[in-house]
Order: sequence, then structure tokens, then C-alpha cells
Amino acid sequence: MADDLIPISDEQAKAVQEVAKTTGRALELSEKAGAYIAWVLGTAPADLVGILGGTWLHQVYIRNVARCGARTKEILDARGVTETVALSPSLAVPLLQAAANDSQNELQELWARLLAAAMDPTRTNLVRQRFAEAIRKLDPPDTRVLTALPGRGGGIGQGDLRAAASDVGTTRDEFEVSLENLVKAELLSEPTPKMWALSPFGREFLRAVMD
Repeated sequence: MADDLIPISDEQAKAVQEVAKTTGRALELSEKAGAYIAWVLGTAPADLVGILGGTWLHQVYIRNVARCGARTKEILDARGVTETVALSPSLAVPLLQAAANDSQNELQELWARLLAAAMDPTRTNLVRQRFAEAIRKLDPPDTRVLTALPGRGGGIGQGDLRAAASDVGTTRDEFEVSLENLVKAELLSEPTPKMWALSPFGREFLRAVMD
């Protein structure tokens, strides 16, 4: 009869269970991603596709946004921020899109920190749209070099490059390439023969996103 159950094998039953688990996990991540976007914007958007693009339901996008949301909350909680600022779409949408597209841990950390700063009433006025443009120009090793510079007085001499590279776990050549990238992102000033130093823009960037 049409209503009779069709028997399935143990392997098929296990496969069905795995699909159910995967689907449930995807739905959970979707809910977290959607809740985070609503939190950032201060309201639930009518069209999430319009924010993250037509393929936003792709699992990688969802995972990235959910992870960024969890990290943003951790940063705000650590700073004791209990009331947040809802961001304008002109700032929030580009940041959320960038976070969705970026799976690399070091850059995800910067996106989460930038979003946390923008939502923090005590820091929101420090955030510039150019900060997002700067992050897009960086590779993961560049972030380690950038965040190491304040501990060196905001700059590094030519004679200290090898030791500084060792401190952040790169070769001297990799370290110099990162310095060049940071100059292109305008986070460092054009180097002098003896010194690489944070630019005023770079100092303001770190002031906004770092503790």
C-alpha cells in the first residue's frame, strides 16, 4: 500500500541521522548569524540576502558570521560594555559582508574587533570606514606585525628586523613584506632609511580596535 513504510538498511538510517544533525547544525548557525546581524543593525533586516549576497546561506558564510558574532560579544563583555550602539547600514553592511567572506583567523579577529569598537558607545566615534578598507589589504602575517609594533614604541629600526621577525614567528623577508603591505594600507608611514613607524592613521586604527 502507498501508506506502508519502506524499510531501510542500517547504513541508510545512519545516513539519515547524519543529514539531520548537519541540517540542525546549519539551522543553529543560521539563527546565530541572523541574530548577530539584527544586533549589529539594531533591527531584524527584512532581507538577509541583501546584506550577505545571494549565496549567504552557504555554510561557510554562516559559520564565519556566527563566529564573528561570538567573538564580538566576547570582546564587548571583556570591556564591560552592556549597552551597544546600533550601526547604520552604510557602515554595518560592508563590515558584515567582509566578515562573512573571511575565514582566516587573524583577519576575522580584526573584523570582530572593528565591529565591537563600532558598537561600543565609548569607541564608536573612533571608527572610520577607511579602517575596513585597510583590513581588506592585509594578509594574516601582516596583522601579527601590526599588533607587535606598539610594544616596540610604534616603530622598528632596520637593525632590529631579524629579532622582530623571530618574535612574531616569521622570517625577516616575510616580516619586510608585511611592513610593505602595511605601508600600502597606510597603517605605516613611508619608511626612512633607518625606521618603519606607525602612521597617524595606523595609531588611530589600533586605538580603536585594540584593548
